[in-house]
Amino acid sequence: MNARTRASDAGDPTLRARGHHRSRRLRRLRETQELKIRSTHRRRKTLARGSVIASFAMAMLVYPIVGTVLPYVDAVEEIPGVVVGEAPSTAHALLGRAPQLVEASLDAPSEKEVASAIAVSDTYTVSDYLPDCDPTSIVENASNGQLPSSELCEIVGGSLLRADAAIAYAEMNAAYKAEFGTDLCVAQGYRTLAQQYATKASRGWLAATPGTSVHGYGLAIDLCDGDYQGTSKAWLDANAETWGFVNPTWAKTKKYEPWHWEYEPATTAMDLYGSTYGNGVSD
Repeated sequence: MNARTRASDAGDPTLRARGHHRSRRLRRLRETQELKIRSTHRRRKTLARGSVIASFAMAMLVYPIVGTVLPYVDAVEEIPGVVVGEAPSTAHALLGRAPQLVEASLDAPSEKEVASAIAVSDTYTVSDYLPDCDPTSIVENASNGQLPSSELCEIVGGSLLRADAAIAYAEMNAAYKAEFGTDLCVAQGYRTLAQQYATKASRGWLAATPGTSVHGYGLAIDLCDGDYQGTSKAWLDANAETWGFVNPTWAKTKKYEPWHWEYEPATTAMDLYGSTYGNGVSD
């Protein structure tokens, strides 16, 4: 198209209208294209951000949870009280089942086992008042008036008693001394067989037949004159049995001997007043 033709077209209203419509159409096309481009960029940006967030969530949450839970998927089968396919109680689901105690039955050690354990102990003290007195040294069926020296312990005042009776007496004497400020006075404790013969000869019917006296077993004491009377006697009547010492029935009736006290746990265990020795045992 030459200059004349363009000039002619410019003066033609129809041609001018066509050119105007064409330019509007081109502008709309350009705008539409720009919108598509912007939308595409926005979607790509959104997708990129979403991918970053999703990757972060997988790394921080999903992977640790899956890694922790998956190894224990079948662990429920090993939980006591849980049956697969049956819903547990709320308390069980939250807290689980408490550890089950295993029943055990242990027999108490026998007296001989206890004594053996004590015997091999490096440090063993029954009474602080007689630290070297060992009750495990007692010999069963020792002959009356012929107890081995290892079975006897010396109490305050110098008299001897069998170890168990000596320990009980030492504890009782400590309580008595705390009350009166002085020790109990013991005139005689253990008697040998020879001493019992001498006592029988001097005291006659008041003394037991040699070989039957409780003194011969190291289980009896005779108190000095002042300590089996008055307030001292009252204290003994009220408290001595706490430590196993009694003024036996025969010493209150058949023969009156308020000075004679015996260690009852041992006399009972030996059945001294039962079928073996009858009622003949006395001082």
